Amino acid sequence: MLSGDAAVTSGDAYVRTYSIKSNMNAVQKNLGYCPQYDAIIEELTGREIIRLFARLRGVPEERITNLVDTLGSDLLFSEHMDKRCGAYR
Repeated sequence: MLSGDAAVTSGDAYVRTYSIKSNMNAVQKNLGYCPQYDAIIEELTGREIIRLFARLRGVPEERITNLVDTLGSDLLFSEHMDKRCGAYR
């Protein structure tokens, strides 16, 4: 419920004073998300995965392309960014 993955059936919870019932966008901007499995969607490319997670974390759209390119370069991964994640094995 806190991450918005499941609907709230009753009650309420707050993250930094933001209600999960009435202000989920603000709640999600203040949460980290670390999936325990299936963090990589094999059909997407590395570039698409980073864009997806950047959007989930609330990175402004105009900053995402630069962020993706910088991460690819800094992690020495640029040549693999446009390959499907399922092909990384």
